[in-house]
Amino acid sequence: MSLPVRQLLQYRGQQCLNCETPLDVSDRYCHQCGQLNSKKRLSLWDFFNEFLANLISYDNRIWRTITGILFYPGKVTQEFCKGKRIRYANPFRFFLTVSIVFFLLLQVSINTDNAQDFANGSLTVDPGDPTVDAGIFSISSDIKDKKELIKKMQAVEDTLTGDLSNFQKIVIQQAIAEIEKDSSIVIEEHQYNTQQQLDSMSYLRGYVSQLDDYYEYHKHNEDATAAQALTALGHDLTSSNLFRYRKASKFSALAKQPYELVAILLPKVPLFLFFFAPFLSLFFWLLYARRDVTYMEHMIFNFHLLTFVFISLYVILAEWTLFQTDYTSFLFFLLLGPLYLYKALRRFYGQGRFKTILKFLTINFVFLMLLSTSSGLFIVASVFLSL
Repeated sequence: MSLPVRQLLQYRGQQCLNCETPLDVSDRYCHQCGQLNSKKRLSLWDFFNEFLANLISYDNRIWRTITGILFYPGKVTQEFCKGKRIRYANPFRFFLTVSIVFFLLLQVSINTDNAQDFANGSLTVDPGDPTVDAGIFSISSDIKDKKELIKKMQAVEDTLTGDLSNFQKIVIQQAIAEIEKDSSIVIEEHQYNTQQQLDSMSYLRGYVSQLDDYYEYHKHNEDATAAQALTALGHDLTSSNLFRYRKASKFSALAKQPYELVAILLPKVPLFLFFFAPFLSLFFWLLYARRDVTYMEHMIFNFHLLTFVFISLYVILAEWTLFQTDYTSFLFFLLLGPLYLYKALRRFYGQGRFKTILKFLTINFVFLMLLSTSSGLFIVASVFLSL
């Protein structure tokens, strides 16, 4: 295969034009900075050729990475750690790319599905019934009788025609639950704390009690400003109290609009998993302490595992979007996912079946514990910082 014109021997120099490192005419690239050893001036054709070559090379790496991760559990990690790195995409950047693109597509899919549900008329209500507001049922202020409101809401559920999407089912169930909650015969009135009671508590207990008071007050007095609420409750108009009331009021508003919570969390999930992987890798490092595997190699293994999960989620999302079914998700979580993890552990760490099964079970238990704990902290922190 002939070389591109710029790489021909006649255009090579004895010094790198980028870092000025001495070179031989036999050197195709600079051994110091990697730049092409060529004195030929750039032409449009040269630029196009190099761009196309780099693009094809990058695509080949992506394809090899995807197929290797999907069909050969643990192989990509094994070869990458042995030094065959030019063949595959960088595991950290590739994971971020795959996960971010997935959540962008998921948001588009959710928004498109919701828009179609309401545009095609499959979800219809009478003018006197609860109305649809931004995809969420809101209670009509024209209906004063609570029992009548419940009957009307249940009638909406019973008379809907056509197949209901998951979104519609969630909306209806949420609306009925909200109405039944607000329509209870016995209503327990919230006991608000005075400023003196809050001051007598420990900092943490006082902080939680104060947020709870403000949350409840805003739920029943949405139009009240922070200053009006504090005055009505008899609390001091300090900057900390005003700040806490505003936070609690936003939490209260968010509770009535759950899709806003989804919008807050989804963009942050890739970063959450990116920082979750190092903690999981620390556990792998302890679990396989006797194996000759470094902490960074454990982390590469975990990033490739997470990448496999997201590549599989692309298939699940495509099935859900195109066919409105979720058979693949059951197959993945019940069979393919566990089998893939077992095979990846066997190949990469090279232990026997019995040890691998024991560590497989341990990893699953610890993973669920770590994920549940860190997810709770992530949700609270994301919501708090976003408000």
